[in-house]
Amino acid sequence: MTSVEWYNTANVDDDQKLGAKKRQLMIGSLLFLTSFFLAQSVVFEAAVPFSVPFWAIIRTKYKEYAKYVLCGGLIGCFFLGFGQVFILALQIVMYECIMRFRYWQLPQSIAVSLAVLFVQIMWQGIMYQGLPPVLVQFYVGCEAALALIMTLFMQVLFVNSYEWFTSHWTYEKLGSGLVVFAAMLTGMQAIVISYFSLPIFLLQLLICFGALVGSVPLATVIGAVLGTLIGVAKLSFSGMLSVATLTGLCAGMGARAGRFGVAISSILPSVFFLFYDATLPLDSVYFTSIAIGSIVFLTIPKKYSDKVRDKLFPQREEVLLARQNWLTEHVTYKLEHFQHFVQFMKELVFERFMTVPIEEAKEISPLNTCLSCFRYDRCWGAQNNGMDKLMTDWFHMKGVGKESALHRVEEQLRLKCVKSTKIFEELETELYRERINGQYFHGKKMIALQLRDMSNHLSQLIAEMKEEAISFVSVEKDITQRLKDAHIECFQLDVISNKPGARKIVCALAPARVNWEEDTTVAERMILPILYDIFEEPFEIEKVVACDVPFRHIQVSFRSAISFEVEYDIYSMSKDATLYSGDSHALFQLHPGLFAILLSDGMGQSKEAQHESRKLIHLMRECLNYNMNPETAMHTLHYVMSLKQQQQNDMYATLDFALVDLQHGDLWSWKAGGMSTYILRGKEVLKVESNAAPVGFLSISAVEAEKRKLKAGDVILMHSDGLFSSVDDWDEQEETFLAYAQQVAGTTKSIQEKLTTIMQSFQSFYNIDDDCTVLMLEVTHVVPTWAVFRPVQHSMSKATK
Repeated sequence: MTSVEWYNTANVDDDQKLGAKKRQLMIGSLLFLTSFFLAQSVVFEAAVPFSVPFWAIIRTKYKEYAKYVLCGGLIGCFFLGFGQVFILALQIVMYECIMRFRYWQLPQSIAVSLAVLFVQIMWQGIMYQGLPPVLVQFYVGCEAALALIMTLFMQVLFVNSYEWFTSHWTYEKLGSGLVVFAAMLTGMQAIVISYFSLPIFLLQLLICFGALVGSVPLATVIGAVLGTLIGVAKLSFSGMLSVATLTGLCAGMGARAGRFGVAISSILPSVFFLFYDATLPLDSVYFTSIAIGSIVFLTIPKKYSDKVRDKLFPQREEVLLARQNWLTEHVTYKLEHFQHFVQFMKELVFERFMTVPIEEAKEISPLNTCLSCFRYDRCWGAQNNGMDKLMTDWFHMKGVGKESALHRVEEQLRLKCVKSTKIFEELETELYRERINGQYFHGKKMIALQLRDMSNHLSQLIAEMKEEAISFVSVEKDITQRLKDAHIECFQLDVISNKPGARKIVCALAPARVNWEEDTTVAERMILPILYDIFEEPFEIEKVVACDVPFRHIQVSFRSAISFEVEYDIYSMSKDATLYSGDSHALFQLHPGLFAILLSDGMGQSKEAQHESRKLIHLMRECLNYNMNPETAMHTLHYVMSLKQQQQNDMYATLDFALVDLQHGDLWSWKAGGMSTYILRGKEVLKVESNAAPVGFLSISAVEAEKRKLKAGDVILMHSDGLFSSVDDWDEQEETFLAYAQQVAGTTKSIQEKLTTIMQSFQSFYNIDDDCTVLMLEVTHVVPTWAVFRPVQHSMSKATK
């Protein structure tokens, strides 16, 4: 990292830390003011029941802000008298003692109520030196009851920090917020500056904002609830309740005219009651305060009202799903229509080609030159002198490019045929016609296979579109419910991919709350086994990111873990230790769950043979990277290689291609002239063979896939034909090679040591006189770190299976 990059990174980190501190200070100041006004809120002109519930909730859910609440509450009580400060401190201490008592676990609301009740009984008993008056006992009971009720309201309102940003506001939460806000307004009654009253200003502002967001219902509810609670606190159900309720109704009715309609309509009820009831306290302070409230309401940005509207009246999931389903059906119809066309073209192209035999010996018939020759009966009649066999040999030798054998066959034809020159011309024409027909039929099959791949891709796309609207929602709900049953606080869960073997899930979790617990402890010990039970495949933690915006939390990304892993080694040598080898190989991962193996052998040991095999490997990798079906890729490569314009007719290459499915433990093998693949499983040896011709041979028409099921501990051996000498017996060499491989495969040596030992032992008996490449792969199980832990017996038994 350069100094400039380091400097920029450091500045970004400093800015984030500064922003987090500013945000924490702003929230702390807001909670300080809330605690201050709640401490000054007096109900029935005697009870102060709101400070302890507020402390209990903040202390439990927002521990880092407890100091702000404590200071605000004590300072607010100081304005009511020093005795009230002492009572609040004793009540907080009593609440902490009750909650920390180890022999019972009381609900929070009961603990708050008991703390208020015990302290007030002791305090009043000391003040009155005995049993206090009945009225005082009534006030003490009311204070304890109101503390219990207020705790319940605050539990609904003050949820976990992440739920303020992720969950929608319910009517219960809205009602709780109005109750707490009404309690704050009663504590602001003394804040009057000249002609400005803070509680009247806030009441007017909230009613107008509610009318803008929720029209008549919300504004009326706000006015009625706040007016009622303020009246109860003052022991007077005055006409102000009617004023507040009617203000909300009129403001909501004026919402159709926009912000100005709300502001003007909210003032009309106060003007009406000014002339209707002279006993109401509608003075200059009141009208000045509501006028300022209406003006401030007009300056509130639209984005805030839209955000609150989305929280209170979220768009229903059913509507979104209906729109998505309509879009899915519409696009699916178009794709299915195009897929029918693809299917028609595939059948049209593929139908005739399927009738062509995969391998059919060419039947030789007399040529036109022979039919017009006077020696026809001698060559093709009852006294057949082997002309059909000679022509068959000529076609074969011409195809494989063996010049010496071809020259010998041509000499035999000249000795037996009096028109050999014309015969050779006609044979060349026939061979050319055969090659053209082979390219034509093979081109048809390549197009048919490509159309089939396109059809498969479209089918997969349609299936994903149909399942996306429902499957992701249902899967996310299922996982969320399972986590909730396990008491795991996951406030947001997203299924990024639901494809078996390639699933990806992101969970937003609360950070660790105790010192001994790490941020990944819950994910490793509880969430991973739950995901294994749901999807019946292992998962692993991909990454963990700590976030501070919009609140402190961690994001844990899970992805499907592979069930198997492959360790491999390669033994490669060229003939006579030259720089050029006709063998080429490649081993790589297409994705974490799929391992590809490519082995190609070019004809000969020259630079051209090396170029041919490497080009074949490169083209095959390109096809696989573009998600081409392996069978389609094999035929496409053959078609491309067979059309090359080179003078050498014998430049072709074998291709041994295998895919190892690390998720399910399967081996898929495609061979075009490749040697046998051996799977060593203890004392058992499984062979994968194929009779397809090398890539570039025009006669190739099909490359069949072979599938084998793998087990942990299996050893896979792939090799080129240079391993076995053409001088010695082939079967004996194969038996010797496999015997040494079985002896070494079960040892505890590394795979590099195993392959080296096998080749040294084999070469002590047989000489390798050609380019040789041997690939050795060992398949083992992947054991996750959490495999020893299961939260319930059901998960343990299922994972053991």
